[in-house]
Amino acid sequence: MADNFSADFSEVERLVVNMGRVSKEVVFAAHGVVAKGALNIKQDTIANLSENRSWKHLKRAVNYEQVGLSAVVGYDDTKQGELAGIYEFGSATHAPHPTLYPAAAREVPNFEKALGDVAAKITEAIL
Repeated sequence: MADNFSADFSEVERLVVNMGRVSKEVVFAAHGVVAKGALNIKQDTIANLSENRSWKHLKRAVNYEQVGLSAVVGYDDTKQGELAGIYEFGSATHAPHPTLYPAAAREVPNFEKALGDVAAKITEAIL
């Protein structure tokens, strides 16, 4: 003879429903965080480009592209943007001017905090 077993899974079911509901919100919120981070890196890079007249048009070449939850920040391969590698990394006759990577490194703490805030908000909504 088997013992009767009963369990209340209503809280688990509610959790599953809430998780499904917030998944769109997570993607939307994270998309905004990625967009803001990419924009901040772009603006920081532009603000810290050399004022040397040799590079005066390079500011117009800094751009970013976001696809889903990822973004690429860099220089457009047009006009002076084609010389961005020489600007950033130097050459035999030009000293390097690292600007893009340091801008990204400065953005990391802000980006991590913003993603953490999204995670905390979503966790509260689920529970």
